Amino acid sequence: MIARRILLGIVVGLLAAGIAVAVTQPGLATRATVLEAGIEQKIGVELALAGVYLEESGIPMPVPSEVGIGYLGQRVTVNPVALGATWFGLTLLIVLGSTNLFAASRRFGPALVHGRLGKALHLTPSGVARAQRWFQRWGPLAIGLSRYVPGLRWGMAVACGTLGVRYRTFWLSTVISASVWAGGLLTLGVTVGDGVGRVLAEHAWMGLLLPLPAVAVVTAGLIRLIIIKGPATNSRSVSPSV
Repeated sequence: MIARRILLGIVVGLLAAGIAVAVTQPGLATRATVLEAGIEQKIGVELALAGVYLEESGIPMPVPSEVGIGYLGQRVTVNPVALGATWFGLTLLIVLGSTNLFAASRRFGPALVHGRLGKALHLTPSGVARAQRWFQRWGPLAIGLSRYVPGLRWGMAVACGTLGVRYRTFWLSTVISASVWAGGLLTLGVTVGDGVGRVLAEHAWMGLLLPLPAVAVVTAGLIRLIIIKGPATNSRSVSPSV
């Protein structure tokens, strides 16, 4: 509760400061937007790819994977070969990242979920328990569906690892789900990405607010890691391998 209040105070303060600067110093907003556009042009694609991989590995990112993949769709040409290669590469990247979290859960089990690191990564016991119930009811189908349910994607990877699900089962379900998910987000980026870019270009003050999610995510992780107490004890849930 304390961490949430601190985070909320920081976010509200930054938002108020950004609006105040944007109103009183329009030139600064324009320069900030130009700077961000320059960084995006040079290493935007690399940052988006790294963000997708790290988030799938369980590390909260300032920019969600959905936004990163949509951005890649906006940057990629409409050449079918380029789009196909991007889609295949993203699918592989998502599977590799998810496997990191899955493998760590198989190795460390409940210690990952109930430790301070797990809390900092938003791997709550309740979320993992919910994912376990999903998997025990729906089987491999739950792995694919979890990608489309907010907050369940990471929990499902951890649940599968702690339940002893076979790598083959996890990979196959993740490949099918990730290919559809990445394809849909890339399509959105191709179709509406330019329109979003024009809106940001026409409203320079938004450039001052774009770093806000990054600051919020980093702050939340640090607060959780520092304030939250040590690991809680809990018994391990065991289920036959699938």
